[in-house]
Amino acid sequence: MQQPRKITEYLEIVRQQIRWKRAQSFVLDEISDHITDQKSAFMDDGLNEEEATDKAILEMGDPIIVGEQLDRAHKPRPDWLLISITAAMLLFGLAVHIWIGPNHLNNGAEMFQKQIIWAGIGILVMSAGYFLDFTIIGKYPKVIFFGLCTITLVSYLYEGHRMASATIYLLLLFPAAFAGFVYSMRNQGYSGFIFCVVLSSIPAYLFMLIPIYLSRIPYITALFLICISCLIILTVAVIKDWFNVRKLFAIPLMFISTAGLLSPMFIMMMGKRRMLVMLNPSLDPTGSGYIWTVIHHYLSHAQFVGQGLPISGYSQYSSSEIFPAANTDFVLTYLIYRLGWIVLIGIILIFSVFIVRAILLCKKQKGVLGFFVSLAIISTFTVQFMVYITYNLGLTLMLPPVSLPLISYGGRALVTNMFLIGILFSVFRTGDLVRDRAEDATGTRRFIQFVNGQIIINIKTR
Repeated sequence: MQQPRKITEYLEIVRQQIRWKRAQSFVLDEISDHITDQKSAFMDDGLNEEEATDKAILEMGDPIIVGEQLDRAHKPRPDWLLISITAAMLLFGLAVHIWIGPNHLNNGAEMFQKQIIWAGIGILVMSAGYFLDFTIIGKYPKVIFFGLCTITLVSYLYEGHRMASATIYLLLLFPAAFAGFVYSMRNQGYSGFIFCVVLSSIPAYLFMLIPIYLSRIPYITALFLICISCLIILTVAVIKDWFNVRKLFAIPLMFISTAGLLSPMFIMMMGKRRMLVMLNPSLDPTGSGYIWTVIHHYLSHAQFVGQGLPISGYSQYSSSEIFPAANTDFVLTYLIYRLGWIVLIGIILIFSVFIVRAILLCKKQKGVLGFFVSLAIISTFTVQFMVYITYNLGLTLMLPPVSLPLISYGGRALVTNMFLIGILFSVFRTGDLVRDRAEDATGTRRFIQFVNGQIIINIKTR
């Protein structure tokens, strides 16, 4: 139904006062709905349509003043704490590589230059994610999810090692894409729930195509990351009654199916002998258990602050011979030995602040899509961090790390994580403008309300 000309003109004047274009349609819809409701109320009281329209507009107040007030209320709100922490982690990572390079690697200067270039690309990609409309994840979940599946499948079937190993970082995008699918399954009951459970297993079946000679690449960790992140999203969705299924039935089903999926994958990809050595590295201290032995020696000789004590039997070898992956898989172990346990405390602290702050902002999301997408990215980021920490402390060698986000060496991992962080910032910046259509039916107050000619902006709508 077409709006009366007077209402259209009023809305246009309000729109001209609001500088943030993304907020304009949201605000105008709120005002239009209110004017329409008021007009209907006045018509019920006996006024004709024109009189009711004039009175409803008059109650709204001067459109310029209303627009200016809403312009002040609707400005992009970047979270400067998270942005500052991201910048600090990126700079710390570059500082680590410029320090490790000359002390550990023959081509350290060249690798640092490459990391600088990748960091620049990562900043551009993060900026693109920051200004991206994250709601496309909810609008086109099938295209995004199955597009990633197709790219991954093509990469696995490609015979080149370089192409196949690069796809591991595409897998980090799966949880965010899966969040869009879960969002699209609202009130679909058991059919939607089971469909999402099956969907989360698709990446796992793609892992079965991995050639044997690629077993050293941490695909098993990426599989673990995807399964855990998807499990978290589904669990939260069930708790929030997103599917309208019985919690006591659905949640155990998810955990049992995930365990049933992961267990044979671990056994198949690692082999019985390798798993026994991983559980007890002393069975093969110079073979499969060698890296655990090195980690044990480094950490046992580390001090709280400063260079670790000399390690007997290692003095005749260079650090690159003992620890060839000190700038990638074992940055943390190497730093602990060279600088002290204080480094571990600092890294855990800065990552914890980032994760906790992100979780708090995630919980404040008014729209479910923003909540699911941010939860997926936080899960991806957190699992990477926890796997890296445990691996570098020798607590588990069954899950080789993908990366220490923004710090360990590797361009693809850096760019992928920066892109995910950019989307996370996009959610936190614009999430207030994203609503679920049925939200008002739940009794949630609107962000903007008009009572007796006054504009009331509800900062806390939950």
